[in-house]
Amino acid sequence: MSGLLMESLGWALLHSLWQGTLVAAALAVALMTVGRRAANARYALACGALLLAVVLPAVTGWRQASEARMERRLSRGAGSEWTGGAKSSGEATAPSLATRRGARQDGGSRAAPMETTGRRAGHEGARGATLEQRGTELTGWGVARARTALAENLRWLVFLWVAGVGLSSGRLTAEWVRLRQLTRRAVAAPAEWQARLDMLSERLGLTRAVRLLQSTEVDVPSAVGFLSPVVLLPVSALSGLPARQLEMVLAHELAHIRRHDFAVNLVQVLVETLFFYHPAIRWVSGVIREERENCCDDVAVSASGNSISYARALTALESLRVLPEAPSPAMSALGGSLPDRVRRIITTPATHCSSRWAAGASVLTLVSSLAVAAPLTSLVLRQSTAVAPNAPASPAALAPPSTTIAAPGAPPALAVGPKVDLDVAVAPKVAFALTVAPKRPALVSATTKAAFAVPLPQVAAAATPVTKAAFAVPLPQVVAAAAPVAAPKPVTPDEDDADDADDPDERTSVGAGQALSVDQLVALKVAGVTPERVKEMESMGYEPTVGNLVKMSHAGVTPAFTKEMNERFGEKLDAGTLVKLRHMGVTPDYLAALQSAGFETNDPEEIIQARALGVDAAYVQGLKAAGYSGMSLEELSELRAVGVNPDYIAALARHGVSKLDVDDLTQLRATGVTPEWLGQMRSAGVKTTDPEELTELRALGIQPRFLRELNDAGLKDLSVDELVRLRSGGVDADFIRRLRDSK
Repeated sequence: MSGLLMESLGWALLHSLWQGTLVAAALAVALMTVGRRAANARYALACGALLLAVVLPAVTGWRQASEARMERRLSRGAGSEWTGGAKSSGEATAPSLATRRGARQDGGSRAAPMETTGRRAGHEGARGATLEQRGTELTGWGVARARTALAENLRWLVFLWVAGVGLSSGRLTAEWVRLRQLTRRAVAAPAEWQARLDMLSERLGLTRAVRLLQSTEVDVPSAVGFLSPVVLLPVSALSGLPARQLEMVLAHELAHIRRHDFAVNLVQVLVETLFFYHPAIRWVSGVIREERENCCDDVAVSASGNSISYARALTALESLRVLPEAPSPAMSALGGSLPDRVRRIITTPATHCSSRWAAGASVLTLVSSLAVAAPLTSLVLRQSTAVAPNAPASPAALAPPSTTIAAPGAPPALAVGPKVDLDVAVAPKVAFALTVAPKRPALVSATTKAAFAVPLPQVAAAATPVTKAAFAVPLPQVVAAAAPVAAPKPVTPDEDDADDADDPDERTSVGAGQALSVDQLVALKVAGVTPERVKEMESMGYEPTVGNLVKMSHAGVTPAFTKEMNERFGEKLDAGTLVKLRHMGVTPDYLAALQSAGFETNDPEEIIQARALGVDAAYVQGLKAAGYSGMSLEELSELRAVGVNPDYIAALARHGVSKLDVDDLTQLRATGVTPEWLGQMRSAGVKTTDPEELTELRALGIQPRFLRELNDAGLKDLSVDELVRLRSGGVDADFIRRLRDSK
């Protein structure tokens, strides 16, 4: 690799750090102006940002190479002219050189008295340069030294980059070979499913033939190939998913093929390989993947006609996964964040400004980032020749800048444990605040959120694991309030009714002589609505609107289920509530189990919330065996939401923490007090069994290592109150040692 190419590539890599960060920040601002539902616009913006992040370093490298090449040409031209003059007139060359040197010496001798006179004037008047001038000179000298050091080590930077690209390319090649082998080993799917796939392809407007293959080596459907696309289908999906749900998943994969996502993803993977060191570009790439899945979700929902049914299909597919998730060039139906995707699919879109205005503002933001990045690149490149001449000869003559240590500010907001906010057209409100009695100088208050996927009807949802957040050290007498995580706005009944009133599907009755649109006819056909089904709904006492027929048919709401639910709750439930109950898997047996455990089952919303969180008979009996009974259904849901189970209670009891009430258990689990952490703290010397003290220690981030370091520094047998005061004041073992060494 030539020196010119290596130098240009090195500077391009360095400048790509701030250029990519600037582009990522511009993309973040642009995405704020576009609603979450505008997946296509967000995807286009992210792709444009990734392209911009690649173009800017390339332009920087090209410009750097052009300037270096021009300097070399000029130096060669000056050298050849000097040599030619010496050959034609050797005698004249020496006087010319002597004249130049004499001129420099003469200029220097004349400059000396002027400099002396200037210094005298300065001593008599302003006493030399000002502090601002000295700071400027020091900065210029530091920048010049930094650029010189970087220029001397550019080749090592390029070597490291080449090694990283080589390793990333090897891993990418291995994944590609594995994918090709999977495709070759897969066998053809049953003929009837190939026929269904062909029908879906025709409906989605695909002109290329798509093969459907099945394999035991994959656990999620994936789209592979560009010229000869293939859909890899796991055998478990064929046997474990209903036909309707599997069709929805196949529609998602066909959307990837129609949008040429496989080819775009390959280019994206190549960019990630080249910029493996850049977190901002990886974030932009992650946005592309997330919005790509959202775009295909929109296509699948449009093809199926029911968003809740599609969300259930995704969660059912996730429940069949047994292999660990691994990166792959293939397009998978479970790519991105599944809880976020499910929440986006089933929540009602909020009111946004005009999509055209938002898209225009977003494009303007990205273009503005380019307009800012280009001049900055030119400025930084020109500074390489402008800073060095102004640098002082020696840094010793300059006074060192004063160093000040800023006092630490207030700690950042804490986010502890999960709070469930499930939006399956449901608005459960499991929200609780962690409070500690005000007997310590630092009070911790936190409210938490966690994404939660929709559970299957007959499968109890697993407890959501508690997220262990990194706790900052607060100052004494500072109350750190938890910043709530952004969550979708729950749909209130009034809003739901207003949306239904505006929805033509809710106003159009089937069989009443009203004209049906093409979309309504397709939705009714896809849902399997028949004239018998219309009469059946009328016999159940519900108006056979298009919306009711489609929703209740997809959910499987039957007259028997409707009758049982109305009798259990003692009232006629609306169609929307019946659909929620059916989707959540609320059955008469489930209600009977709750009643036998002593819980009231009069509120369908509380029942839906408890079922969504995985509260079942086994969980209730396990808590009873652990000594917890007589709780309300809301308290039970709170315990289940943060992940309190009988095993957790038993593990705490083995460490001496027992006879806790519901609030204590909630606080301990939400702040991350685990049996493992508690055992380590016991080994470090903490013997307290007070749940409030344990919660406070965990919330402040006090770890066994902190205690051992204090012990080595001479502070032994500290109480909980003393530990809290030391941690809150920022006192650690290193601070203590430095104070002792200062004597």
